[in-house]
Amino acid sequence: MKYILEIKSMLDSPQRIDHRNRIVAYVGEDSQKWKALMSLFLDHKWHWRYNQRAAWSIGVLGRRYPKMIQPYHDRLVETLSNPSHDAQIRNIIRIYEDIAIPESIEGHLYEKCYSFLSNPQNAIAIRCFSMTVMSKIAEKYPDLRPELVAEIEEHLPHGSSGFKNRGQKIVNRFKE
Repeated sequence: MKYILEIKSMLDSPQRIDHRNRIVAYVGEDSQKWKALMSLFLDHKWHWRYNQRAAWSIGVLGRRYPKMIQPYHDRLVETLSNPSHDAQIRNIIRIYEDIAIPESIEGHLYEKCYSFLSNPQNAIAIRCFSMTVMSKIAEKYPDLRPELVAEIEEHLPHGSSGFKNRGQKIVNRFKE
């Protein structure tokens, strides 16, 4: 409980990079502090603002210390089905862009990313990160490639320049 109160106090500060960096440095590779921060990030018992504000730090920590995120893979993917804020989705998917995706969650993660990509109402970052995660999984499972290419091509004409750039690179890689 001590760590939750300390981290909660830090999250009450304005969202700025120096505050995020302070949380990242404070948590580091300490499993008890990870547990506290993950609670603030994932548990709906906290006000959604804590879920949102913890997201940025989790996104950085998850990519920096992939071993520390291992106990949370299932909960992270479950959260994609019932997020309290888009920041949770964005940072969870962002983590999986950069770390090895455990085989046990590949199917569910691919499915969730597909639903995010196919919905033009989702934020561009969520859709772009989803494309990248799906392409990582499709590298391993070539049967998924045609479906991914078709979905990306369907949305390319209406996408932002960032969406088009990322999407076209994936399409070109899988069409070769």
